[in-house]
Amino acid sequence: MEEMLALLGVAPYATALALSLFFYFVVYPWIVYLKDVKGLRRFPNMSTFSGMSDLPFMALVHTGARSVHLANLHKDEPALRTGPNSLSFGRVAAIKDIYGHGSQCQKDKSCVLTAATHFHLADVLEKPHHARKRKVLSAAYALKNLEEWEHKVADKVDRLIKQFDQRCASLCEKDPKSFQDSALDFRAWTNFFTLDAIADIGLSERLGFLDQGNDRVIGQGKDGSQYVRECLYPTARKQSLLLWSYDHYKFIDKLSNLIPYYRRMAQASQGWDAIVLRLSNSCLERYRRMEKLDDFF
Repeated sequence: MEEMLALLGVAPYATALALSLFFYFVVYPWIVYLKDVKGLRRFPNMSTFSGMSDLPFMALVHTGARSVHLANLHKDEPALRTGPNSLSFGRVAAIKDIYGHGSQCQKDKSCVLTAATHFHLADVLEKPHHARKRKVLSAAYALKNLEEWEHKVADKVDRLIKQFDQRCASLCEKDPKSFQDSALDFRAWTNFFTLDAIADIGLSERLGFLDQGNDRVIGQGKDGSQYVRECLYPTARKQSLLLWSYDHYKFIDKLSNLIPYYRRMAQASQGWDAIVLRLSNSCLERYRRMEKLDDFF
């Protein structure tokens, strides 16, 4: 009898919670969609519910076929509505209108959600601050400097091709049949190439990813301790999967850690700042020793 009374006491609260969730996640988005304050209903939806929720787009991202799917849809429609406040453009001409210097477009809210303690050139929102950062770095982007750093890029290209030759040649010599079925992770190697080149040009630092064939690098804690960690994956993978519902991203990000798949990503991405700290301190110490460095700074 007491258990029945307890259940009856809980029932109204459970009902109220269910109704509140239904209103917030179903009724309210539908009302906003019908009001169409931003005039986005004139664009065709990516899917049936794209105008009311970001969930269809987030589900598409998890399939790993986002770009292919959107490219196929854009064959028929130049612009698609991928979320309540999101549009996807399938024409190259849109790039200038969105990213051009004279564009009136503001940077997306995702820049704020994913920013670290300080904004950098790519995610700073205010145009005056962006202009100031561009001015500081403008000399480094001068054609003369870029030409002088070509040897660094050429060095990384040589190392990349050498790794490809070693892997492909050795497999083919051992077993030509298995070589036809083998796969080389081109994406990983090109990422190693990019990071090695950026570190060399930016900080005169040799990370050695192309030589060692992995992305393990030394990080440094604020207490000065150093340790080895993987830096490339999955630092931004979790963000790319869950970011798209901006208003709920912080909550979704924390809630997702209950799932082992996302929790492993969060744990692996912790300490990215430690890599930046270690590389920055290393570069600063070399400048203090008056070493003549040929790099970005």
